[in-house]
Amino acid sequence: MDYSSDIYTDNFQHISDCPGTKKITQTLVIDDGTGKLYNYVLDKSLTWIEYTITPDFSTNPEEPTILETTDIIPGIDDPFDVVETDGVDYNFTVSEELNKQEDETVQQVLPTPVEQDITQTVRYFTGWEIKTNSITKTITKTNIPPQVCNTISSSGICTPKHIFTSCSTDAEDTDPQSLKIDWRLYFNINSIIVVDDSDPDNVVRTVDSDGDPEWEELSYVEDNPVFEWIYSQEGQFKLTEYATDTADDTSSVDRFYDVLFETCGEDTTPEDPDTFSGHGTVEVEAGKWQILAFPLENRVWDSENHTFVNASENPSNFYNCIVKQLEDRYDTDITNLIQVANAMVGDSNETFWNYIPGFTKETSEHNFPLVYVDENDDASTDTIKKEIVGFWIKSKADFTFTIEWSI
Repeated sequence: MDYSSDIYTDNFQHISDCPGTKKITQTLVIDDGTGKLYNYVLDKSLTWIEYTITPDFSTNPEEPTILETTDIIPGIDDPFDVVETDGVDYNFTVSEELNKQEDETVQQVLPTPVEQDITQTVRYFTGWEIKTNSITKTITKTNIPPQVCNTISSSGICTPKHIFTSCSTDAEDTDPQSLKIDWRLYFNINSIIVVDDSDPDNVVRTVDSDGDPEWEELSYVEDNPVFEWIYSQEGQFKLTEYATDTADDTSSVDRFYDVLFETCGEDTTPEDPDTFSGHGTVEVEAGKWQILAFPLENRVWDSENHTFVNASENPSNFYNCIVKQLEDRYDTDITNLIQVANAMVGDSNETFWNYIPGFTKETSEHNFPLVYVDENDDASTDTIKKEIVGFWIKSKADFTFTIEWSI
């Protein structure tokens, strides 16, 4: 484009159609006074620059949790005031906020766990056209520790068994299996049982503590959402559940509770005054060999009434007195309590019994009697001898359990 004037002081304006650098040539024609004309030429390069902006934003808080409302605060550098009206958009990966003003704060809950990308896009006028510029920031979240909870269910007769099931959750992860669940069980060694027998028809037993509780750890189970325990003693207990999420944040909760043993059903068999009677309880230590003997000849465990009853046609043996009793009272398979039972009587070195829970059948000869009837008259006494059978058992349980007997 050419501009000309006869007045050398005239101004000229030029509007460029696009940004960039252009050469401008100025030519002056001078008359030296004699009619001779001279041309003076000057070249210059001029650059037409686009208006620009720099997108930017910040968050408050800087590292929010996935549950709280976060302020998205714009910090756009716009020195020429060229950002379009309604010219700011935000993309939060799972949602959008469009057509915002350049100084407008947006409030948003950022639900994506751990990290989340936020993109700010700004529309602005360069002087020739409308362009966009964007910035993406990755927002790191503050981890929310797990929420710990558990449920309890009871089973077992006479001796209680508790099953605790974790219901813990993690806000950042909807899959409960992502949590690592650990348990610790404690017993208050200062526990005492208080008996109120002021009303003989309604004796009340409660649990108290003789001084401040002193907690002794009984069990520690790792990485299992379920914790089971069969109690071998009454008193105060504390169960602590620990839940650890994938960010290694751990929360815990304590459950305090009392355990009292209920009285098993009573034998309704009429008592013969001329018959020997008695009852007792034997403790079986956790994981050990132990020798036992029970003076039971025609007594069996009744799982409906949870006690021993007379059964003259059914001799007492390891299964109907020991196995049935333990499975009933502790509500668990005998294979969880006893590994093996071995017995031998004095009548013959060949009479050796080996009862293996889960393998030995009730009809097997290795389901040995608890009272052995020796019909051999080796001593020429012309009498039938009855021997209380002593036998060894290997405990498989990780706690002390009890075996009762009653005649």
